[in-house]
Amino acid sequence: MSNPYKDASEELKKIAVHLPEKDCDQVFCKLHDFLTSDDDDKLGHNCIACNLNDSVEKIYIFCKNAKHQTGPTDNNMEYNFTLYILLCYLLVEKLHTVFKLIGITWDYAEDNWSVLIEIRKWANFIKHPKGFLFSHHPEYVFQNSKQINQHNNYQIIDYNFVTKFYTREDEGKYKQIIKEIGNKDNLLVILPGPKRISEELVIVCKKFVSAIELNPHFQDILKKHTTIEDY
Repeated sequence: MSNPYKDASEELKKIAVHLPEKDCDQVFCKLHDFLTSDDDDKLGHNCIACNLNDSVEKIYIFCKNAKHQTGPTDNNMEYNFTLYILLCYLLVEKLHTVFKLIGITWDYAEDNWSVLIEIRKWANFIKHPKGFLFSHHPEYVFQNSKQINQHNNYQIIDYNFVTKFYTREDEGKYKQIIKEIGNKDNLLVILPGPKRISEELVIVCKKFVSAIELNPHFQDILKKHTTIEDY
């Protein structure tokens, strides 16, 4: 069986390592080119590129090393996905922090970079279990898995379910989710494939860099707060 994290690592490798001869480079390094001083006599250094690259590299290293059939729990799929999506979420939070500073709205991200929203909602599902905590030994499969057809009598928890109940705090939804899945032992969680999430995340990272490169206003804001002159 193919290791989905190995496939994801091949996508992330394109932006997480510095191998020019293999058309691989750390995606955010380009930010250094236009977030340092215009003064040739000064040697500036901007922290944004390093901090964002660090998050991408962590995701890549995890995917490269993840073992498909081994782990500290019986349900290795849940264990691996938890680590993967939370590492992705840390990158999303860093990007969102930059968005707030330079004025990119979350609505824009939702319309144009929807994978960031998807990552955040799955992370919320893990961080805030709500009624899911009261279920008994749920099973996990990836999207498009043939195993889904083997669970005809199971109640499905997928992205639609996560979007409905894990977007924001709501006392009514909190009670409703307990009624729907509390004390159930026939739950099937359909997880997004790491390869697909990684592919879309790579695209967003590249587009984010392009957005900064093409907008002098964004550059001025970031230079003010994130660049050390005379480094």
